Amino acid sequence: MNESIRRQLNIQVTNEHVASMAYLEMASWCADNDLPGLEEYFYFSAEDEREHMLEFYRYANANGCRATIGAVPSLRSEFESVLDILEHTLFLEQQNTIAINELAKMCHEVLDYATLQFLQPFIKEQQDSERGVEELIVMVKRVGYDPKNLYFLDKQFKKMMQGKAEEEAGKE
Repeated sequence: MNESIRRQLNIQVTNEHVASMAYLEMASWCADNDLPGLEEYFYFSAEDEREHMLEFYRYANANGCRATIGAVPSLRSEFESVLDILEHTLFLEQQNTIAINELAKMCHEVLDYATLQFLQPFIKEQQDSERGVEELIVMVKRVGYDPKNLYFLDKQFKKMMQGKAEEEAGKE
């Protein structure tokens, strides 16, 4: 495996780990603000990113690239509002998309088609994730996030998470 691909794979392992931890911080903020539906959304997101990290870890190790987690930056844990937390979520997803696309570009340049094929589901999922968060931001902007509307908003997140849980149970 090309050395630049090895380095970038480990960067992506770290990116996925950091995203998982960032979502846990967001879940804690939601817990502090009595938003259990949104809290569950971020727990689900943290687990999803952790699973991605493990997939990258396993792929790297199986292909001669010893996987490691790099330094973890200080994570944001305070937010002004639900809109603020979702805008930060979108930023994190966009940064992850950029990193995965950069890795895909590198794979294409060095003719590492196996790794490029490995990345395809992640590329698609990043598109879906960004679109999903953008839709949540639109919903929050339309509904509003003042204290009166937070109850309704949180219930919407709870319904959404119940649907995801049912979807996951159906896959098993």
